[in-house]
Amino acid sequence: IGMMFVSITFLINSAKEGFRSIDKNYIKVAKSLGANEFGTFFHVILPLSLKDIVSGTIMSWARAISEFGAIIILAYHPMVAPVLVYERFTTYGLSYSKPIVFLITIISLVFFLILRIVSSKMKDYNRH
Repeated sequence: IGMMFVSITFLINSAKEGFRSIDKNYIKVAKSLGANEFGTFFHVILPLSLKDIVSGTIMSWARAISEFGAIIILAYHPMVAPVLVYERFTTYGLSYSKPIVFLITIISLVFFLILRIVSSKMKDYNRH
């Protein structure tokens, strides 16, 4: 909860800007063609703002995965990745913390790659 608390603002602000940047005429056209609120959101608003939502998700993930201060103070247990790295480093040294850092880096890169692929697929979908 602490990690979400400090990082969710990146997603909210980015999504809000994405929604604000949509031309209102697109919404009016969708409604004039018979789309309801649900259809307008999922077929017009969401695809047009997806780039900003993905960008906000990436920033939130990066902020959450790097969060250390709130976690070490508020919720030391259950142990999360940054605290585990800290504990391994202070207890056993650098050689014991390197594998965890490597794993976190790989997981983050895979997450970013998946988001990039989804974003590019949505761009291709929006063009057709």
